[in-house]
Amino acid sequence: MARPVTEPLRIPIVRREVRAVAAAIDLVVIGLFSLLCAVFATLAMLLMVDPLERDPTAGEWGVGYAIALLWFLLSSLYAGLGARTVGARALGLRELRGGTRTFIVRGLIWWPSVLLLGIGMWWPWIDRHGRSLPDMLSGSLLIETSVR
Repeated sequence: MARPVTEPLRIPIVRREVRAVAAAIDLVVIGLFSLLCAVFATLAMLLMVDPLERDPTAGEWGVGYAIALLWFLLSSLYAGLGARTVGARALGLRELRGGTRTFIVRGLIWWPSVLLLGIGMWWPWIDRHGRSLPDMLSGSLLIETSVR
């Protein structure tokens, strides 16, 4: 009796265009959050210091630095979410092999991959599986749950 021929398993890997749209949505979210933090830091510093009377002290500058650190940490946490971000959810993306390690690695590698001319975000156009640099280093893979 002949064995049935089975087709190879097809994983619905995220199309590069869909990934780009999700990234654009997420950059808008991070941009709005950044604007909110910048306004809050500026207002906090202006309320603490009268710029016409004296220079700000180190403690007063510390408020701005604390808000900047909070912005960096929350932006990294958001980036570490992977397929749980606003852009990914809006387009029906899911992450395989998600977990604590994946979350931490994605959050830590996101900033360097964006700041180095965005090479980590352009990597899906080079990689045959369409993975970004944070995907590759965290051992995760984004898939489409609603393939059109």
